[in-house]
Parts: sequence; structure tokens; C-alpha cells
Amino acid sequence: MKQLLNTLFVTTENAYLRLDGENVVITVESEELNRFPLHNLEGILSFSYSGASPALMGECADRGINLAFCTPRGKFLARTTGFTNGNVHLRRTQYRVADNAYKSCE
Repeated sequence: MKQLLNTLFVTTENAYLRLDGENVVITVESEELNRFPLHNLEGILSFSYSGASPALMGECADRGINLAFCTPRGKFLARTTGFTNGNVHLRRTQYRVADNAYKSCE
């Protein structure tokens, strides 16, 4: 199945994002506005000061979904990302080889 890599833009100023099962739920003053399944999302961008629940942040980090926060006017505030992939030892060895002129010529 093709993944669409959608980004959810939340522009309501008082919106709070929370996790409910496998869904992102947008609430304003304890009233549910909408819900979106996490498996369809690549990123979430919130233009609200209300924020998001720690459970949603953790689930987004586990699934590799980018979560960013901006002011209602669009000024960047913060971003959360998941764990980085890769082998640390391999990367360190590559840097050592790049610094050594003799080994890098090989």
C-alpha cells in the first residue's frame, strides 16, 4: 500500500492535541473537533499555544512522525523528532577515515 505522507496543519488557536488509541484528537475547550488516524500522517504542525499531550508526543516519536509547534502568527517554537537511525560506531569510523589522508585514498 502506498503511504501518502500527509501533514496535519492545526490552525485553531485554542486547539489541544491528544492521543486516543490510534488517532490524533483535536479538542477546543473540552469539545472534540476532529480526529485523524496516525498511520496516515508524516507530520503534525500546530499553530496553537495549547500544545499536545505527552502520550501523543511519545507515540509520534515512536512512529517517526514529526511534531512541530508555532505561534498563531507562524513563529517557530519547538519540534519533536523520534530516534535517529544508524550505527554510531560506523559513523565514527567514517569520520576517522575521512580525517586520515592515507586511509581516505584507499
